[in-house]
Amino acid sequence: MGNLLSVLVILLLLTTVDSLAASPKTGDKTQQLVDQYYAAKDLWVSVLGNPPRPLPPEQYPPDSPNNPGNPPPNRPPNCPPDSGGGGGFPGRCVEAVCKQLSRFDCDDKDDMYEVTRACRNVSGPCVTSICSRMSRFACDEKVEVFEVAGLCRGVVDVSCIDYVCSRLSRFECDEISELREVAQQCR
Repeated sequence: MGNLLSVLVILLLLTTVDSLAASPKTGDKTQQLVDQYYAAKDLWVSVLGNPPRPLPPEQYPPDSPNNPGNPPPNRPPNCPPDSGGGGGFPGRCVEAVCKQLSRFDCDDKDDMYEVTRACRNVSGPCVTSICSRMSRFACDEKVEVFEVAGLCRGVVDVSCIDYVCSRLSRFECDEISELREVAQQCR
């Protein structure tokens, strides 16, 4: 236990010293933060053998025989239920995209085909995270939301983006170009 505590203190000191160092270019700073994120995960694995398990998403509580009355999550019109993570239909991404768009951009079959095509291999939490960092009017039209979906394609774990943006200032992680750089480095 003492070794674990000393390793965590050393890691904390290293990240503090890195953040106090002279401010490098934004690209270098982003890369350093991505490296820190993965170094912390590697340290966790080397000390305990397994990384910490992610928390289950709040909007999808697990159904159980003891609690059959869980209401379905609120979905925009025509948004399908989540496929359970087994590939196939990208329910969470479709839901995240439809929440960003106006009601009329997700209300017929052709719109849903277009949204579904944009959501192939895209994580819904990634779309939500990136759009929440931008201004409301920078992520409310199809072209913009589909561009965000393109940024999220291939990003398996949105926690890397969340970690890097939490370490940068609010204004270094609020435009599509800045978020594109972070997403590319987190892939």
